[in-house]
Amino acid sequence: MKAHISPNFLGRTVLSNSTFEYVELWLRNQKGAVYKESLFYWQQSRAFFKASEDLPLNSKPLTSYYSILNATKALLVIHGVNVESISHGVASSRQDVLGNIRKDEITYVGSGALGELSRFLNESLMKQKYKVYDLLYNLPCIHRTFTITNPDATELFMPVKQIGFELTNNSDVAKRKVYVKFYLDDRYDNSKLRPYIPTTVKYCIPPDDAESPYYRIKDDSKWNIHEVMDVRLQNLIAYHNKARKSFYYINGQSMLWYIKKNLPRNRHIIDRHSMTIIYGVMHYLSEQVRYSPYIFEKLMSSKDNWLISEFINLGLPQFIDEISSEITGSNIMCTGYRK
Repeated sequence: MKAHISPNFLGRTVLSNSTFEYVELWLRNQKGAVYKESLFYWQQSRAFFKASEDLPLNSKPLTSYYSILNATKALLVIHGVNVESISHGVASSRQDVLGNIRKDEITYVGSGALGELSRFLNESLMKQKYKVYDLLYNLPCIHRTFTITNPDATELFMPVKQIGFELTNNSDVAKRKVYVKFYLDDRYDNSKLRPYIPTTVKYCIPPDDAESPYYRIKDDSKWNIHEVMDVRLQNLIAYHNKARKSFYYINGQSMLWYIKKNLPRNRHIIDRHSMTIIYGVMHYLSEQVRYSPYIFEKLMSSKDNWLISEFINLGLPQFIDEISSEITGSNIMCTGYRK
């Protein structure tokens, strides 16, 4: 499931031409004041999203950031966070910004809206500075663009397929366990790249030739068929919360899943969720177009202009897709086109 925290395993995949519209109707169907408040922020997010679609690149980051901020508030209020006067939770010094992603830094304060989103996703809340370069490097939805723009950067993400849950084959069904099983894309499933699989993953060779070698998450969870379904589902959700951290998702017309290479010597790797990365970088760009347009113009005149353009155009839809799943617990997929 795309959702990290409360996936709805009993629900079917939602097919909708408008993620915003589905989430809005879902919020209207829920009972409680928090959902009414969430709906207000979600509608604002949708308005900013629509405005962003019609704006040129040198203005789009501002409305895109506020779409992200309000979508974040829509999620947080459902989970009991008071967002009425909450800070942004991220900062970049206007005096020190140079329009150079290798030198410019973004501070994750550890509080505010971004801090609460990090808490929700079980990320670190320590105050931390990041290079813009490193944040963009660790973002799957623009990783191909990043490595083309920066050919010296090592590719981080490996595509996976046929990912799902599987039961162990115990003769005693009460002792069976469930684990996540998947295959690497054929281009990456080789002895050269296999040493770089995450430490949470192991390579498995079946005892006979009836099945091809595969990969699985090392941890597992019990699946006792003698327990009531609610208990089994709670165990599965708890297990999924842990296993889901090893996988990265790209918004698209189909399910596109990736794992991140284990490269201990790579000092540019950041352990952050795509949503918190997008939040931070979009805030950095929104500050430029609002207060220092000449810095933004300098950035867009550099060799990174295509990378920044792709981030601005792809980052917001990626964020909305992921946070929509966190709000509803559903896998929401496009039927063929989006409004």
